[in-house]
Amino acid sequence: MGRFSFLNLLKEVVGMLNESRKLFLKNKKLMFSVLVFSLLLNGLVYLFNILTITLEITNLTQHLKLLPTMDPSSAEYIALLMEVFADFGLFGVSSDIFGVVYFIINLLSVLVIVHASALTYNDENVNCKDFVVLSLKSWKGPLFLGYWLFFVTILFPLLLLSTASLISFAVVTCVLLVLFALFASYLAIVWYLSLVVSVLEETYGIQALGEAVKIAKGMKPKLFLLNLFFGLLIFGLAQIETLVSLVMSTFVVMFVLLTYTVAFFQCKGHHGQDVESLRDAEYTTLPTTSRIGALP
Repeated sequence: MGRFSFLNLLKEVVGMLNESRKLFLKNKKLMFSVLVFSLLLNGLVYLFNILTITLEITNLTQHLKLLPTMDPSSAEYIALLMEVFADFGLFGVSSDIFGVVYFIINLLSVLVIVHASALTYNDENVNCKDFVVLSLKSWKGPLFLGYWLFFVTILFPLLLLSTASLISFAVVTCVLLVLFALFASYLAIVWYLSLVVSVLEETYGIQALGEAVKIAKGMKPKLFLLNLFFGLLIFGLAQIETLVSLVMSTFVVMFVLLTYTVAFFQCKGHHGQDVESLRDAEYTTLPTTSRIGALP
């Protein structure tokens, strides 16, 4: 009995992946435009990393290798040491800029991909201008959700470190790591679903997480296998270097968000909840011509 249940579950997962594939091909013009947009944004990040951060790391490494070979009392040593400090400062500034740019690009990619997937799923067509406005209108949801993730993963441990001893912090950290390892797949389910919820329903922060937990009931085994599949796929792509990895990773991330958009609608349908049309926004007045992604 358990074997047949697992086979049925596996069949449902394959069906969801196939539905996501059909969704990508259903509106080729819109989906291809979104893919190219994401590739261009990630390509800019890749170039920034190659032309600035990688170069700065190379210079810093070369200077650090020269230090042990020089006389610490010489003027050349002092000059090189000052260059090392300058390299560290420049690397820190570039890393901060890279982090901000990377976050903004990820935010834009998520907004565009989720909205394009939802519009295609619901057979809705909008013109280019309204699509841009519709995508940017819901930027607050993923931004606040990212803040909560940042707080839980970075700021919260720092707060513990500042208010507790090193031993107690180490114990708490170990416990949290064990719990995170045990519930990693569940957390991934909630995270991706809450990301889609925050975009399509404009629900912020912990409310989006709560809504994701609510609608995921009854769908967790299927979504667990989806995460396992995508995790193995991303791990395999991580072994590939250079530009090929960038292109493939961008496509996989887009497909993950597309699949979780499909999962969002299936979860809503599983609980008998209707999803409001994306075109019901107050500002939208759709023309009858110049539609983007219209089906042939």
